[in-house]
Amino acid sequence: MKQVSIALLGCGTVGKGVIDVLLMNGPIIEEQLNTKITVKRVLVRDINKYEQMNLPSAILFTNNFQDIIDDEEISLVVEVMGSADFAKECIEECFKRGKSVVSANKDLIADYGIPLLKLSKEKQVDFQFEASVAGGIPIVRAMYASLNGNKIDEIIGIMNGTTNYILTQMTCRGITYEEALREAQVKGYAEADPTNDVSGYDAARKIAILGTLGFHSEVTFRDVQVEGIEKITAEDIRNALEMGYVIKLLAIARQDKEGISLNVHPGFIRKTHPLANVADAYNGICVRGNCVGDVMFYGAGAGSLPTASAVVSDIMNVVLHEHIGVTGQRDFVSHEAKLKPQASICSPYYLRLLVQNTTGVLAGIATVLATYHISIRSLIQKDETADIAEVVLLIDQSSHCVVQKALKELSELTCVHTIANAIRVIEV
Repeated sequence: MKQVSIALLGCGTVGKGVIDVLLMNGPIIEEQLNTKITVKRVLVRDINKYEQMNLPSAILFTNNFQDIIDDEEISLVVEVMGSADFAKECIEECFKRGKSVVSANKDLIADYGIPLLKLSKEKQVDFQFEASVAGGIPIVRAMYASLNGNKIDEIIGIMNGTTNYILTQMTCRGITYEEALREAQVKGYAEADPTNDVSGYDAARKIAILGTLGFHSEVTFRDVQVEGIEKITAEDIRNALEMGYVIKLLAIARQDKEGISLNVHPGFIRKTHPLANVADAYNGICVRGNCVGDVMFYGAGAGSLPTASAVVSDIMNVVLHEHIGVTGQRDFVSHEAKLKPQASICSPYYLRLLVQNTTGVLAGIATVLATYHISIRSLIQKDETADIAEVVLLIDQSSHCVVQKALKELSELTCVHTIANAIRVIEV
């Protein structure tokens, strides 16, 4: 039986999970590859901390990356550190020394993935990153290996478990955003500083990665228009349900004749759509190809073993490529991206306005919308006995630019107290 030695950069939740999966499923892996994969070295900051953990005694812990890069027995390095800049330096050095790399680092891939892919091809080594998007869901390889015979038109998904947990609790239990966030933090779904998740940045990095793969174009995190869930209230959730929708934080990549658009924002989605039933911390991704039609991927988007499952799959793929001599042979990106102007992206909208409860208010709102040729699908006025009434509208498909101009003019009406929210309605 062949022997392959690998090294880990980092041994946190995912790194420990990789060791566990290799031990747990070693016989299955060896049977498929006729190869025994051994973790020889692990880079950590505090060696004493990890030497006291229940890990195989044969693993050599080090706090010096040079120990790994100089070890000629190690042909594959698994990067699970999470820090983008230092990880990039390490990976570049691995490539230059002829070592393939598997990474679970979405920040790294979203920011530096394209130049790293080019360098790996130049050095004839593999660079694989299945676990960088949606944990254990096999979406990355599906994009470049299973759906690669299609022209991908759309990728839309729930790609952040924290925000999906928060919105699920708000929907199912009627609690506020603040209450749901505190609960997510207590349960470990959300960090003490949840900004990366609730503001949409985590999902934005993931959709940038999938956009690069699906559209064969050089897109990055900076090309994604991002809006988080901080403004979603219990009132918005109730209104959505009454209208037959649920609210989800959606990551959307589309490609049409005008170019590529990449967005992360809350969206109204019909209760009957499969993504509407993706609950709690789970992820779901729908892909539309011109031949395959619509396909959906669903599962655990994070966690030690689910994410490690994706990492180990990449390890096995690299080992197979090493055996048959085809490392560094895959191209992911073929051309620069033509980005569609955000102002021209069209969709229906849900609007919630707080207005003075006086006569003529609805006429004034309708007049402004008519000025911008925006049609009203439905209009409901609530709390009519209060001094401040709530007006809820669904408007027909309109461009982002036109809607923003109309909202600005509405906010200047003396009868409008505030525009509480404006949320896109996703028609898929």
